[in-house]
Amino acid sequence: MSTITAKDLTKEYPRSPYDELAGFPWLPRLIDKVRALGAGKIGEYTPFPCGGDKNWLGLVGIEADAIKAKIDSGASDQEITEWVKANASAEAAKNIEGFKQYAVQPAQGEMAGYLAGAVEELKKARPELDLSKADNFGRLICIEEGHPLH
Repeated sequence: MSTITAKDLTKEYPRSPYDELAGFPWLPRLIDKVRALGAGKIGEYTPFPCGGDKNWLGLVGIEADAIKAKIDSGASDQEITEWVKANASAEAAKNIEGFKQYAVQPAQGEMAGYLAGAVEELKKARPELDLSKADNFGRLICIEEGHPLH
């Protein structure tokens, strides 16, 4: 197993919420955050599992402690992806397709309210950002971190 270097999230961003490994969006970001947490380089990010992590884990049917242990073992992205595929629930593929559709739709209902609050907070903290396209949390993250919009 090769040595994996954790991203320093005090100096750089984790991968985009839209980046994928073997068809699993969010997984690269989750891996970056867990590795940074283990290396003491999580910065101001919510430690694993944040709300987005919990949502993704529920859709895939994987326990947070189990995937964290796999990542903390020093496994590569490919090894983690293979482990996820082997341990995901039978409904994971269908759920992830739904997640991909949801991830590009404007926030609705209660989530729209949470998003509006988050957009207002970010406007105060980073007034230079154009938040006009932040119509869901994935896009808000991308705008804040400089990732391409989806």
